[in-house]
Amino acid sequence: MKTNDYTTSTVKYLTAVKKYLKDKYGKVNSEWEQPLEILADNLELYQQCKESIKTDGLLLMAKNGSYTKNPLIKVMVDAQVQITKFLSEFGLTPKAQSKIDLNNDNEDDELKELL
Repeated sequence: MKTNDYTTSTVKYLTAVKKYLKDKYGKVNSEWEQPLEILADNLELYQQCKESIKTDGLLLMAKNGSYTKNPLIKVMVDAQVQITKFLSEFGLTPKAQSKIDLNNDNEDDELKELL
């Protein structure tokens, strides 16, 4: 992943994600690089849409003079959905983290039963 393809905030965030993964799993597996790059792409897309919507507004004037919803809103929402999915896959949302914690508790209980 080329960090010069991304804004400082995205690079900073991905660095924090990689640190979390390394702390949690001991390393960042090579097969995680592509999903992390897709996460970065979606973070960038989300930020670009957000800035453009902030500049151009939620509504745009159509050729006939009526107002229409800025089409970037849908693109931004779609990117947000993808970001949330990837964060969940890496256990980086409160809900995903609680599932991981519950699974670890169950594994501990099973281990205690075996001993």
